[in-house]
Amino acid sequence: MQKIAAGGHEIGNHGYSHPHSDKLNQAQNTKEIEETEKVLSGLNIKYSKIFAPPHGEHMEHVLAAADSLGYKTIMWTADTVDWKDPAPETVVQRVVGKADNGVLVLMHPKKCTQQALPTIITKLKQQNFSFKTVTEIIQ
Repeated sequence: MQKIAAGGHEIGNHGYSHPHSDKLNQAQNTKEIEETEKVLSGLNIKYSKIFAPPHGEHMEHVLAAADSLGYKTIMWTADTVDWKDPAPETVVQRVVGKADNGVLVLMHPKKCTQQALPTIITKLKQQNFSFKTVTEIIQ
């Protein structure tokens, strides 16, 4: 995590234990966010007040928990479905095929994604896309 932050990447909050947020109450969702804050603060990592709820679950009480802590809840607009370990070419297609101004891509730390990223970056740069943080996109 420190290496990612040191690389200039934006760090947001995804909850502590990756629960099904809709099944938790507001207080439990608040605790998930706060536990992640404690870890990031303990590592002396600067983080943005953006929250991507696990599993994309965003019932009203999940959103209220994030909002009560000053977070903006974000969702993706392109899903790689990389958690299913598709071929890297499939990950490339799912990103490049959805490329548009302001697209937010959901990716996970998977081998298929790591293998796909160089091609994704090259293809998007060839199409004159640039890369921005989530905060830069949503402002």
